[in-house]
Amino acid sequence: MPELPEVEVITRELRERLIGETIDDVEILWPKTFINKSTLQPAGKSIRSIGRHGKFIIFNLDRGSLFTHLRMTGKYIYSVEKKERTKHLRVIFRFKSGRYLYFYDARKFGRIFFTENPEEILANFGIDAMDTAFTAEKLFLFFKNRKRKVKPFLLDQQYICGLGNIYIDESLFKSGIHPDTPCLNLSVGRVKRLYENIMETLNTAIGNMGTTLADYRTTGGGFGSNQHYLQVYGRSGEPCIRCKTPIEKTVSGGRGTHYCPKCQPLNGALK
Repeated sequence: MPELPEVEVITRELRERLIGETIDDVEILWPKTFINKSTLQPAGKSIRSIGRHGKFIIFNLDRGSLFTHLRMTGKYIYSVEKKERTKHLRVIFRFKSGRYLYFYDARKFGRIFFTENPEEILANFGIDAMDTAFTAEKLFLFFKNRKRKVKPFLLDQQYICGLGNIYIDESLFKSGIHPDTPCLNLSVGRVKRLYENIMETLNTAIGNMGTTLADYRTTGGGFGSNQHYLQVYGRSGEPCIRCKTPIEKTVSGGRGTHYCPKCQPLNGALK
């Protein structure tokens, strides 16, 4: 599933190409992909801005907004000319300029919502992980007195929105924190280090145009390169880059989780 860095890369590319475009037509090839929560239609509306909240791409129109969640395999491809229809094409946006935006989704889990009330989409989602209001102090307050394990907590989008499996594993490794550590066991200093590593991990991935492990593509059909720099994710059985201990894979929060048992001891010092 594309996480915050991949969605941010896509959002920036779409922003460069589509601001000011007017939607001429929306052709829906898989009905479940596009959900209209408004009495209006997006056709005839102009794109005023394009933003992101967590893993949502948000097209703000002159009236109403389009929210896209890519889920497992969704991707946007921008084109200045009409493309041939292929098996996994779900939605086609045609603009008055004659340009196109294609939404492909092999697994059919991706969703595009059209709404006049953004809160009905975002009501159950927390602060964006790259929002300036998200700080080390706020992260510590989230963790304070919570017995919940740190990885499942970070995966829960109702608190911090945008973090996912890859970047949580990477951030916890850099911080020396076992994914099953109870949140309340983390000191102020360790939480500060985790926060800094989350920010560094996300920004590095954005700079590398995201992580392409399978389906993720940029809007031009290109690949990210961050997969070449992952330190634990996807490396089970391989030697830790720090201590050479084999990376282990377990399940935490219902997700496959990679960590170093020596660098991230469950009962280690957490100061």
